[in-house]
Amino acid sequence: MPEKLTLSAYLEQRGKKAKALKRGEAEAFGIPYPLQAGWPWRYGALEITPAMIEDAEVRIRAAKQEARNRAECRSAEVGKNSGAPQPPAVPALTAALFPGFVPRLARRYRARRSALRA
Repeated sequence: MPEKLTLSAYLEQRGKKAKALKRGEAEAFGIPYPLQAGWPWRYGALEITPAMIEDAEVRIRAAKQEARNRAECRSAEVGKNSGAPQPPAVPALTAALFPGFVPRLARRYRARRSALRA
């Protein structure tokens, strides 16, 4: 690693397609997030220290762990409610507001008719 690592050099080291920073990286480097147009030009000469890189890695690991915990909680909630009866997705049919009126079926539910029988 060079003695002085700039933000531009850091992005180049991450790879060809690295054109953005993750939220943890931006916060560790002191760059306002969400990133706005022209941020590489404004902050490209910013010096990145090893402590900043370590802080960014810690923040990213913490964010990943938090996301995993949220996903586990959601899956536990779904599993917990699986035995309980679910409310019907479609409301029950009631008496028509206008007697004799039948709503038109959506095209995908209508019976097929050939062009010759039209």
